[in-house]
Amino acid sequence: MEKGKRFWTGILILIMASAQMMTALAAEHVISGVSIRVSSKLEPGTTLPEVGYGSGTASDGEILISSSTDKYTIDRAEWVTSTSRTMEVGDRPELKVWLQAGSDYYFKGSYRSSNVTVKSGDFVSAKREDEDTLVVRLKVNAIKGNFTAPEDAYWKNNAKGTAQWKKPEDGGTGKYEVMLRRGSSKVYTTETTSTSYNFYPYMTAEGTYSFRVRSIAKTSKDEDYGKNSEWIESDEIYIAKEDVSDGTGKPDAGSNQPTGNTRVGWQYLDNYWYYYYPDGTCQKDSWLKIQDKWYLFQNDGKMLKGWQKKGNYTYFLSENGDMQVGWLQAGGRWYYLNPTPDDYEGAMFRNQWAEVNGRSYYFNAEGFMAEGWNQVDGNWYYFYPGEGHKAVDTWVDTFYVDKNGIWRR
Repeated sequence: MEKGKRFWTGILILIMASAQMMTALAAEHVISGVSIRVSSKLEPGTTLPEVGYGSGTASDGEILISSSTDKYTIDRAEWVTSTSRTMEVGDRPELKVWLQAGSDYYFKGSYRSSNVTVKSGDFVSAKREDEDTLVVRLKVNAIKGNFTAPEDAYWKNNAKGTAQWKKPEDGGTGKYEVMLRRGSSKVYTTETTSTSYNFYPYMTAEGTYSFRVRSIAKTSKDEDYGKNSEWIESDEIYIAKEDVSDGTGKPDAGSNQPTGNTRVGWQYLDNYWYYYYPDGTCQKDSWLKIQDKWYLFQNDGKMLKGWQKKGNYTYFLSENGDMQVGWLQAGGRWYYLNPTPDDYEGAMFRNQWAEVNGRSYYFNAEGFMAEGWNQVDGNWYYFYPGEGHKAVDTWVDTFYVDKNGIWRR
């Protein structure tokens, strides 16, 4: 009797130990993706502050990082960018963020842009230190603010009507808007990348002249995060009646200049590009092919950039405005834009396959390149992470995919 009791007691202990082991194993879950939120109100002219932690909104001059999940927590963060350097408009400082896995989770071997999301910032890289620790490197969104104003606007000595100024101490954008005034009236405004401008051809009437100058965006990228600086005013000069200009030397007028319409082709006006025709009209609300490149214009004639939807298709236009085709990486994702002319060229592939250099790729409803295991039209396929092409006639771990790339249960 005692012997039987010991037997059943041993069996019970084994069952309980097995149950505990199964529970422990079930509690180990891989962290397939991570997400970090950045709230930044860094200011130009200051150095980088200590990194704060929390899901709120950063105050002026602060940066907060957070992650809303119980799978992992933010352990610490350090600046990669020097904390002694003064920040300028457009700077994108970098951070390293250490993530600590929760008690029931662990980090897998590698993470890429396809499974790391950085909200209000951009993913740079990720490296696992061990199963419990992942280090994510990211870029903060560009610091916004007003461009630095030029310095010391003045009239050049012994050069009638030549305006001069000094570029900002931090170099500025390298582009300026300059306005000539007679009394309180505006005479002429222009844009230049020089630090001087000859206004004399516009001084065609007697009076007291002055000019003002400010820094403006040099590129379309500058426009995304910077605003025009404040105006800097010059002193005044007086142009007597006998010293007024006859207008010779104006870029848009004069006795030896054409009298017809000279604003044709590409024109940069008020920080936007337009395309004008000899009759004075400009391209509007449609595509236009110029020197073998396609451009898209909105209904007021402004050239468009970035992601744009036209009809039922989505396109991507570069910073120069030309339509992109083929592979495109944007926001940490890979897209494929139709490279075939006369067949909705440039249209983003969505919910469809693409054959590129003998390999098959699939793009989901949002246009993202598929990676890992994905179900398409009821079948399961494996797409190599980071590369995207479909696996065929091979083993993926312990699962076989046939010559068509299909895994069958």
